[in-house]
Amino acid sequence: MKKIVNYIFAYPKIPSYAEISFKLFHIESDRVMLLLLALQWVVATFITSIKYDTYYYGFFSGALVVLPLLYLYKYLKGEKYYRYFIAVAMMLFSVIFIQQYLGRIEMHFHVFIGMAILTLYKDVVPLIIAAATTIMHHLIFNYLQLYEVSLFDMPVMVFNYGCGFDIVILHAVFVIIELFVLGYMVRLQIEHTININSSQNQVNELNKELEHISLHDTLTDLPNRLNLNQKIKTVMSNAEKNSNKFAIIFLDLDHFKNVNDTLGHDIGDALLQTVANILKNSVSEDTLISRIGGDEFIMVVSDFNDQNELIPTINNLLNSFRKDLFIKGYSLRLSASIGVSIYPDDSQSIKDLMKYADIAMYKAKGDGRDNFSFFTQELNKKIHNEVDIVNDMQRAFYDNEFKLYYQPKIDIKSKKIIGAEALLRWHHKQKGTIGPNLFIPLAENTGFILNLGKFVIQNSTQAIKKFNSLGYKNLNISINVSTRQFQNSNLYQDLKESIDDNKIDPVQLGIEITESVMLKYVDNALIVLNEIKKLGVSIHIDDFGTGYSSLSYLKKFPIDTLKIDKSFVDDIIGKDESGRLLVNTILSMGKSLNLKTVAEGVETKEQYEFLRDNGCNIIQGYYFAKPMCEDDFIALLKEDKIYS
Repeated sequence: MKKIVNYIFAYPKIPSYAEISFKLFHIESDRVMLLLLALQWVVATFITSIKYDTYYYGFFSGALVVLPLLYLYKYLKGEKYYRYFIAVAMMLFSVIFIQQYLGRIEMHFHVFIGMAILTLYKDVVPLIIAAATTIMHHLIFNYLQLYEVSLFDMPVMVFNYGCGFDIVILHAVFVIIELFVLGYMVRLQIEHTININSSQNQVNELNKELEHISLHDTLTDLPNRLNLNQKIKTVMSNAEKNSNKFAIIFLDLDHFKNVNDTLGHDIGDALLQTVANILKNSVSEDTLISRIGGDEFIMVVSDFNDQNELIPTINNLLNSFRKDLFIKGYSLRLSASIGVSIYPDDSQSIKDLMKYADIAMYKAKGDGRDNFSFFTQELNKKIHNEVDIVNDMQRAFYDNEFKLYYQPKIDIKSKKIIGAEALLRWHHKQKGTIGPNLFIPLAENTGFILNLGKFVIQNSTQAIKKFNSLGYKNLNISINVSTRQFQNSNLYQDLKESIDDNKIDPVQLGIEITESVMLKYVDNALIVLNEIKKLGVSIHIDDFGTGYSSLSYLKKFPIDTLKIDKSFVDDIIGKDESGRLLVNTILSMGKSLNLKTVAEGVETKEQYEFLRDNGCNIIQGYYFAKPMCEDDFIALLKEDKIYS
C-alpha cells in the first residue's frame, strides 16, 4: 500500500525552468475557478431562494465563500494557499448547496466533479483538502442530525442528511478512492507538463545558443559585424539624444598573414584570441569591441568632446602590441595599424563612418604601420582619386594609353649611350600625364601590375628588335620588375616567350629588382634569378644601398650590376663627407665583386665628375637626358653624341 501511495503521490519536483510556466498556469486556473464559484453562487442562491425560501441563507453563505476569494485573488493569485482555499470553497458548494436541492447520490457525483475540476491545478494538495473537507462535512452534519441540532433556526434534516454513519464512512471510502485516481491523473499531468517544459527549455537554450553564435565571433567570442551594426545604432541614438560624440576605431594587425603562413592557423587563431583579451584589457568596460573578420577589429568609444581625448587610448592600444606575446611556445611580437572616424564630425551615417575608419587605417599602414590616423576629408578625396585611377587603369590599358619611355645610360669610358632603362608612362586622354609614382603603387596593390609588367616585357623586347633593325645591336634595355610581379607571375616564362617571339639576344635585356624583393623571398628568388641568368638576361639591383646591402647575398645571387640610388647621388654635393664616403663604398664593393655600377639620378656636372673619377661604370640621369618616347630615343641614338 505504501508503495502504491508513494507511486501515485511521489510527484517530480518542478524544475526551475518550468516554475514560471506553472505559475502562469495557476494564475489562469485561479481565474477559471473564481468564475465557476461565482456561477455556483448565483445558481445556488436562486435555487435555495425559489425552492426552499432560504434566499438569505443561500446568498449570504455563498458570499462568505466567494467574496473573500475574490478579494484575495489580487494578493494570492497563483500561490499554493490560494488553491487550497479554492478547494475548500469548491467542496462546500458541492456538499451543501447541491445536496440541499438534490440527493446524496447526486451530491456525491458533484463532489467527484468538483475534485476532478481541481485537477486543473496539477497539484494534489487541493484534492486532499477537498476530500478532507467532504469527509469532515459529512461527519459533522451527520452528528448534528443525530442529535437534532438546528442551524439558522432550521433543523439539519432540511439539508437532507437522513443517513447513518455507515453510509458516511462508505462515502468517505469512495472519496478516498477517487482521490487516488485523480491524484494519479495529476501526477501524469505534472510529468507531461514538465516534459513539455523540458523540451521547450531545450529549444529556448538552443535558440539562445544559436542567437549568441549568430551575433558573436566563434573564435574570440567578441560581437561580430551583425552584432556591431545592431549595437552601434543604440550608440548613435544615445549620441543624438545627448549631443555627444563617439568614435569608430578600426584596428588591423600588421603582417598577421605571415603568422598563419609560417606557424600555421592554430597559432594564428590562438594569437587572435590573445589579441581579443588585450583589447578588452586596454579599453574601458563601456567600449564596444568587435571582430569583423580576419585580423580586423572595431572598437566604439563614446562620450568625449575632442578627438585628442582619444589619443591616450589609441597609444595604449598600440603599446599593448609592442610587447612579446607568448603563444603556444612561440614568442611573437606584433604591431597594429589604427584608423579613426568620429561621429558627427566626419559623418552621421554608420556606413560612412565604418568606411572612413577603414580608409584612415590604410593611411596608417601606408605611413609605415604601427601607427594611427584620423580620417580627414582631404584623405577621403585622395582615396577617391586613387579609386578613380584604379577603375580607369584597365580601360587605359586596352585603349593603349600606356607607353614605354627610355632614359639613356651613358658608359663613362666610351661616353656613349650603351642602353636605357625602360620606364612606363600613362598619358591619360583627359587628365594628361599621370606619374608612375601615383599609378604604380596602386597597380601593385590591386594586382594590375601583373598586366602592366607583361606589357613592359613585350614592348621592351619589341623595341629591342626595332633598335636592332636600325643597326643598334649592342644596346641593353633594362626593365623594372615589381614585388608582386616577381612573387606571383611566371616571370621566367614571360621573359623567354617574349625573347623568342622577337628573336632577340637575351643579353640585350636586363631586369631591375630591389634588394627587398630578393631578401623577402630568398629561396624563390634564388631559383627564379638563376633561371633568368641561364637565359642570358642580365640582373640589376635597383636602389642599392637603401636596403640590407649585405655582401653575403651579393655573393649568393647571380647579380651583374649595382644601381646606386638617387638619394646617395644627391648627397655627393655638400659639405658632409658621409654621402661621398657611402657612394665610394658602394663603388668599391662593386669593383671587388666584379660587378658593374650604375649611378641613377645624376643631375649635375659635379656629381658626374665625382662618379667618373671614382670608378663608376655607367651614368643615368637628367644631366644627360630625361626619359623620352621611342622615336626621340632613336633620334638621339642617330646623333651618336659623345657625353662628358
